[in-house]
Amino acid sequence: MDFWEVINSILSLFRENLLITVVIAILLIFLLYRRPKLFFSILIITLIMAGVFYLISNLSSTAVSQKQKLLQKQDQQFQELR
Repeated sequence: MDFWEVINSILSLFRENLLITVVIAILLIFLLYRRPKLFFSILIITLIMAGVFYLISNLSSTAVSQKQKLLQKQDQQFQELR
């Protein structure tokens, strides 16, 4: 699955469920106002996790495309032997 597909699915979830979006936004604003240290800790952890997820997604899509190329090449060689 592509990273941007995941981002688009999360955005569509927020667009379709407006109540959940408003509750999360109010909770984040409350945390920012009352406990900024906790808010920024959560923000940094979320950004790190998003970066790791992007890296894993990018590496796995590259590996899948390389595997498909190898399989196609192997099928072509098998067809030539027939």
